[in-house]
Formats: sequence, structure tokens, C-alpha cells
Amino acid sequence: MKKVFLSLATIAFVAAGSLTVTSCGGDDSVAPGPGPGPGPGEELTENFIQVNNDQEEIAFSLYAVHVDGAGQDAPIKEYTLEDGTVVAAFEFISHNGSAITPIGATSTWSTLLTKVDTSIPVGTTGRYVFPFTTEGSTLLGGFTTTMNDTDYSYGASAEFDVTELTYATESAAGSMTYTLSGTDADDTSITLKTNLKGAIEGMYSLNASAAKGLQRISPKDAKLTVRKSLN
Repeated sequence: MKKVFLSLATIAFVAAGSLTVTSCGGDDSVAPGPGPGPGPGEELTENFIQVNNDQEEIAFSLYAVHVDGAGQDAPIKEYTLEDGTVVAAFEFISHNGSAITPIGATSTWSTLLTKVDTSIPVGTTGRYVFPFTTEGSTLLGGFTTTMNDTDYSYGASAEFDVTELTYATESAAGSMTYTLSGTDADDTSITLKTNLKGAIEGMYSLNASAAKGLQRISPKDAKLTVRKSLN
């Protein structure tokens, strides 16, 4: 197992089409998994996680916010970056499991940060915002893929192109379309790709109370519960 560190950088967001965003509510429904996978020797062209020539089909995707404790109403965890910026952390997770949770053996985690408006009291609407909903508020936390019991961290040259994002509501799942490509931060001979085009469930709380600072949470240790709102 390789030790993974998340790098921090301002995200470069390029949308080929218009970015759709709706207000978020809890949704504890389970979306059906994909239909039959490709036959032997057939290469997936969307909804896949890939390391070199090995592909796994994405079955489920979700988004979650880091919280400081257990339960859906646990307080959102705030992190202070080296420059003093206070942020909230969100995980956009795609995986090959048999249900939305727990996370499957193969997964990609896209960590996105949003700036916290510290002038607004905790528990008040507006202190926290979702990624890509407020101009200039979204930062990149890093990308990781797990496959065959090995963790891979995308290097600084990774390309992340989101072309559609609709957050879930109480009555419907959200959707997301993105492509992610790059090489492993420790071994540039290893190529990494993730392609998502489909439903994304949310929102969830991800218990990060045991983490010391902003760091990756192991998929095996991920404790997720449905959450109704950011505030």
C-alpha cells in the first residue's frame, strides 16, 4: 500500500457546456446499478476507472461533506490551509460496489474544497457552499484511485474537466459528467483515468473526526450517513 498525500492548488475549471446546479437535499434512495458490462476484450468508453490497461466499470457515485463526528447532523469540519484560508471539504466518489455504500474495492475520490464565509455564524445559511456554486470559492484538494488493493495519487499535471453537475434534491438523484486523467504522483509510468457520466447520490456526511488535518480517508474506513443540508 502506498502512502498518499493530498496536494492543494487552485482548481482550473473548464466547462465544455453549461454547468447546471440545483439546490441540494437529502436523498436516501438507492439508484440502480449499470446494466450488463462489456464483453471480454471490449473497452469501456464512459463510466469507468482505469489504471494503465486495467478497467473497472463504475456502478455508483455519491458526494459527501467532511463532518466532525457521527450521524447525519454532525457539524461540518472546517480546515485552515497554510495561507489561513478556512475551507470545508467535499468528496465526489465513484466506485464499483454492489450498493451505494459501502465503497467498493475500486474507487476514485475527487476532493474539492470550498471557502468558508467566516463572517456568517455556524448553523446559519451561507457559511458553507457547494463546489462550483459560487465564483472563486472552489479549490482542488486532490484525486486518488484505489484498485487491486493499491492506492494511487494523481500528480500535479492531472486534468479534471467537469461538463455537467446537478446536485440531488429530495425527490431525485443528481447527475455529473466529468473526465479525469493523469499519471501517478510517485510513478509517472502509471497512467490513471476516470470517466463519469450518470447519476450521483447525495448528500452524505463523511465522518472525519479521527483525521488530523486535511488528509485522505481510507475507503475501508469511510463512515457515510445521509445528510439533509449544509446548515
